[in-house]
Parts: sequence; C-alpha cells; structure tokens
Amino acid sequence: MFPTWNSVAIIALSQLCPTVTPAQIPLLPQSHTEGYKFDALLHLPGISPYFDAIGSGLDHSAPRHCEVTAASYLVRHTAIYANDDDYERYIEPFLKKLNTTYGAISGKKRKGWKGSLSFFDKWENPINDPDNQLEQITPQGIKDSKKVGKHLLSRYPKLVPTTKKIYADKKSRTKDTAAAFVQVFPQNVEVEEILLNRSSFHAQDPHKACKAFSKEPGNEEQGQFMSKYTIPIIKRLQKHSPVELEQTDIMGLQQLCGYESAINGKKSDICDVFTDDEWMAYEYAWDLKYSRMFHAPRHTDSNIPDDDGQRFFLAFTHREVPPFIATALGLFNSSNAYAEEFPTDRINWSRSWKMAELIPFLGHVGIEKLTCNAVSIDPKDDMEYIRIIANSALRPILSCADGPGASCNFDQFTEIVRRGMEIYGDFDGVCKNNEDD
Repeated sequence: MFPTWNSVAIIALSQLCPTVTPAQIPLLPQSHTEGYKFDALLHLPGISPYFDAIGSGLDHSAPRHCEVTAASYLVRHTAIYANDDDYERYIEPFLKKLNTTYGAISGKKRKGWKGSLSFFDKWENPINDPDNQLEQITPQGIKDSKKVGKHLLSRYPKLVPTTKKIYADKKSRTKDTAAAFVQVFPQNVEVEEILLNRSSFHAQDPHKACKAFSKEPGNEEQGQFMSKYTIPIIKRLQKHSPVELEQTDIMGLQQLCGYESAINGKKSDICDVFTDDEWMAYEYAWDLKYSRMFHAPRHTDSNIPDDDGQRFFLAFTHREVPPFIATALGLFNSSNAYAEEFPTDRINWSRSWKMAELIPFLGHVGIEKLTCNAVSIDPKDDMEYIRIIANSALRPILSCADGPGASCNFDQFTEIVRRGMEIYGDFDGVCKNNEDD
C-alpha cells in the first residue's frame, strides 16, 4: 500500500527542512521593525506628555575617561489643561459644535456621531472648567513632574547633592512644576522665584523683554499648509460627523489628542481617529510655525551670580525658551536651503527642525561640562568639554563636535558664544527697546 500524498509531502518536507534548535533563533532583532509601532504622541510639538528623544543615537552616559562635573538645565513646565491660544483658536470652536449634538431629552448622550467618531456619544470633555483650568497644571502633571525629576536627577548622583536652589518665574505653572521637582531631591532645595527682568542672569523668559519678539510669524504659512492637509481629512471624517467640520476643527481635534492624553495620563481615543501620515502633517504644520517664531536673538548677561559650590542647576520656563537655545547653538538645523526647508504646499520629510523632540511637557535642554583625562591621573592633564542634552538625548553642536562623545572643547564653545555676542550683543538694539523698556 502506497502512502497518501499528505504523508509523502510531510516526509519530503522533513528531509528538506532541518530541525530548528533554540540556538538558531536570533535573539535580536526579532523582526526587521524591531517592534516599531507608530505613536501619535511622539509627533505633537508643544502638547505631548514627556518622552525621551532618540537624538543622534550617542550613548547618554559620560564618554570613557570623562566625568560630568557640572550640568545646567532649562525645563519646560509640566502638563497643563490647555494653552489659552490653542483653546480659543482651535479647541473651543469644536467643543461648541460638539455640545450642539446632545439629545433633547436626557442631555447626557450625544447623537449623530458614527464610525471612528462614535466614541463622542459619551466622551467626557477634560477641559470642563476653562476659566479655572486654562494655563494651570493638572494633577497628572504633578505626577509626571516627579517621575521626570527622578529620571533627570538619576543622571547626576554626584552633582545633585550640591544643589541648593532651583529657579522658576512667577507663573504658577512653572512654580508648581519646580515645587514637584523639589520633592524628589534627597536634600532640602529652595525654589527661587525669578522676576521677568532683562538684566537678571537667570531671567527665564528673554523673549518677554524683547519688544520686537512676536508670536505672529509663521501663522500665515501654517494656515496655508493647514488649508491643504486638512481637506482630505475633512472629506474622510465628515460622513461620521453630525456637524460640519472645518479646518480649525481638525486642528482642534488633533490638539485634544495631546492635551487629553497629558491630562489623564493615558492615550486619548481621539489619537486613533487620524492616520500616521495625518499626524505627520500636524507635526509639520507646527514645526513650520515654530521655525519662524524662534529664529530670533537671545541675550546673555555677564552678571553671573556666585554659585556657592553648586554644580547642578535647574530652571523652569515655558515652551518658547528651549527652541531659542537650540537656534543659538545651531541644533535641529537642516542642510536644506531655508527657502525649501519649510514649503507650505507639502511636508519636508528630511528636515531636522522637529520640535516634538524638544518641547513636550517637561521637555528640557541642558548643558553638561565634561572633565576628561585619558593621559594620566594628574589634574594638570585634565581637558574640559561641553555637551548639549535635549530630552535626555545628546545633540552635537555641528560646528564643534570633535571632543569625546561628539562633545565640544570648552574653549571652542566659549568662542562660539563670543561670536554670537558680537552679532546679537546689542539686545536692546536688535529688540528695538527704548530706555523706558
């Protein structure tokens, strides 16, 4: 009796395919994607919960034969319910439309929302008391502050004990963030409030002292791009919506994804409404806006206070300030010509200016001083270098990256600052301030 075809096939395959032993199974990567999954919360400039950036991929620890001997950070405040401008311009108009869809009888369940928007039938607005919530940090924001504080302090176990003061401006969201950070220090640390004073070395908001600074640049270009990328989104979602959707509604929905996620500490259902390419378009719209806002001068004051032995500094600020530093140091710069860096009719996929990696809530930019000696144990052979850190990732200064771990020689760094002062040292002149200012 001949074997059946199935039996023959099994015997043949057993001869052709050798037994796979555990030693033959690769450990890493398990697939060519290495577990990659798109996450909208990594593409929301200015409104996402904190995440560590990948940066250039360099090791985050100090290079071999080097030690971090000082570090200073500017940290954006933690999660707030919403920014005034974002709420009034984009979120509130959509919420007003949403509230018109409540059922006439119960008033508890909305009607007409279908498909990918069906969750709006019972969705709870996280910004239900805007008069008291806007610009204020959330309970989840306090928790996030402590987590990121522990994460940041863990980088500098030898420096943290030297900290006596950390700094914040008078805004409640920065002071409350600083107060949460203080709780994770192993010693008592004072929060010093810094007034918005241009002449102060520690002034947290240099743009506030510059009359020429404006948040308006980029609005027109952002509007042009928004009018293009939202068209297919509206076409796709309109059939699921009982209200007429407009460009600002799409922007408002996308902003609610970030704010609601930061408020509640978990990803909003709204985030799944949009596709990955639609999120990348949102990210580009805000990168385009911010690129024109932040290409402006900064002021450096030579009146440096006595540090009293402190070697780890933290100062808390707002979303506008870290990009100023990035611009001054040439970080996140693109190799493209400026005219093509941010076209308004398409996404520039190769751009380096990506603010989602710099200004999430609790986003930070820091400067580390490295002391290195690969020659001897004699301090006379020590060399000093500077590294820039943005959201825990190293960001080499493109014009000065020849030191260990792509760091910048300290003398070269001070020369970069000196040259910048020659160009932008006349703060009042560039900012068009008068004596009364």
